[in-house]
Amino acid sequence: MTNVSDTELHEPGGVTQPVSTPASADAPLRLWVHALIGVAIGLISPFTVFAWPFAILLGGAFGASAARRERGERADFAVSLLGALAMAVGILGMLFFGAIIGGLIALPIVFLVSFSEMAAAHASPVDRGVARIILFVIPIAFWLILFPLLGMNLNVNVGG
Repeated sequence: MTNVSDTELHEPGGVTQPVSTPASADAPLRLWVHALIGVAIGLISPFTVFAWPFAILLGGAFGASAARRERGERADFAVSLLGALAMAVGILGMLFFGAIIGGLIALPIVFLVSFSEMAAAHASPVDRGVARIILFVIPIAFWLILFPLLGMNLNVNVGG
C-alpha cells in the first residue's frame, strides 16, 4: 500500500498529480472600521459639493488595485482597463462636480476609501462588497437625514 501525502494524488496508472493546498480562510470583516470611515466621509462630504461619490470611486479603484497586489492576484487586461477608466472618471468627476475646490477637499475621502479597501483585502468577496455598500450608504444618510434635522438646506440652481 502506498502512502499518499497531502500534496500529491496518485492516479491509476502510477501517475502522480500535485494537488493544490487549500486556500487560507478569509479574514473576518471588521464592520466598525468601515462604518467609522463612512461617518468620516459623511462629515467631509458637504464641503466637497458633489465630488464625494467620485472620490469614493477613485479611492475604491486605487484600494482595490493595491488589495489585489497584496493578495498576490494578477489583474487581467479588462480589470486593468476598467480600473484605469474608473480612475480617469473619478479624477475628472471630482474636479468638475466639486468645482475644483470641492474636488481638492475630497482628497481625504480618496485616502479613506483606499484604506477601507486595504482593510477588507483579505475578507471574502461578499464582505468586501458589504464594506463598499457601507461606505456609500452612510454618507447618503448624512445628506438625507442629518442635515435636514440640523436645519441645513441645499439649494442647487442650474442656469440663471
